Amino acid sequence: MPFLIEVLMFWNNDYNYYGLKSLEKKIIYLFLPFFALSSLIKIDVFKLINYWTKIMCIILICFLIRYVLFYKDNLTNYLNGIDVWDMGYSFARSIDNNHAPALNLIVSFCCVSALYIFYNINPKNCYEKILNFITYVILLCFVFIINTRIAVCCSVLGSIFITLYRFKSSFTIKQTVLITSLIIIFTVIFISIFPYTIKKYTTVSFGNMDKIGKLDEIENPEGEIYNSLVTRLSIWKSAIDLSKRNIWLGVGASDGKRKLFDYYYESDQMFLFKYKFPIHNQYLDYLVRFGIIGLVILIVFMASPLYIGFKLHNSLIIFYSISFIISNITDDFLIRFDGIVFSCIFTSLFGYLYLSNPNKYSLE
Repeated sequence: MPFLIEVLMFWNNDYNYYGLKSLEKKIIYLFLPFFALSSLIKIDVFKLINYWTKIMCIILICFLIRYVLFYKDNLTNYLNGIDVWDMGYSFARSIDNNHAPALNLIVSFCCVSALYIFYNINPKNCYEKILNFITYVILLCFVFIINTRIAVCCSVLGSIFITLYRFKSSFTIKQTVLITSLIIIFTVIFISIFPYTIKKYTTVSFGNMDKIGKLDEIENPEGEIYNSLVTRLSIWKSAIDLSKRNIWLGVGASDGKRKLFDYYYESDQMFLFKYKFPIHNQYLDYLVRFGIIGLVILIVFMASPLYIGFKLHNSLIIFYSISFIISNITDDFLIRFDGIVFSCIFTSLFGYLYLSNPNKYSLE
């Protein structure tokens, strides 16, 4: 669907070259779903996911060892309370200049997938169950190391959701208390090791909320609000104001960022204009670029895995869809190639599951 809307709205671009560049990134939506959904070879989706979680875990461990060896200054600064917000972002950048929220979106889903596999693997295979639980714990630690807000919340709530769903018919008060206690103990241990977590999720995130749209009134905005919620809300306010000028069809795929930056200058928001902040909200991004029509098509695309998850009664598919829907509220992953590929692969695999299941009822 993202590919379809870009094709249908191509005429609305001011610059065909940039319109083609945007369309090029989404061409995977044309080919991968076709090959996955029409595959004559049986695809064991959850076996693939099982292998993926292990490979992802090993890769991240290797990159963490590399980070500790070659980026000691960043780690030292964090432990000394200097630029503590930047450690997760610097770790992500050390992996081929990755964007931390995009990387943590993938790590978060991988983490919850490992827990899902742990619950659903053959109980007689003790070695595999232990390995999957260790993989889950390690990946959860990486989610906290990268430490982006939405991914952390999705991982914790997703773990609880997967657990409750798995044992929904046999959960006891004792089991509930035990799992809740383990999560609290893990959180306390992590916060004691990385104390900036509390500050990040309180004063750093929610400070200066009276300055929405007036960030230039803040002294030293780079140091005070560069990654804060008030900056995001100011960007979103500007995007909504800009979208009202082209509410039905938008400004075109090639012109969204440029016209948003022009609006910053026009509305005298020099801090936003200086750093050329993108929208960081996929829904508002589509609203600006493709108008109401594009936003509706995007919502249908986002909701399709959720429909599949409910039809198949599969908790992992439901979690994938909800986490992707929520994550795109604070970021715009469908303008990034990693987010495009991530969503295309798993939407295609889950679509294949739905089409290949004769009863379309339950895989659990």
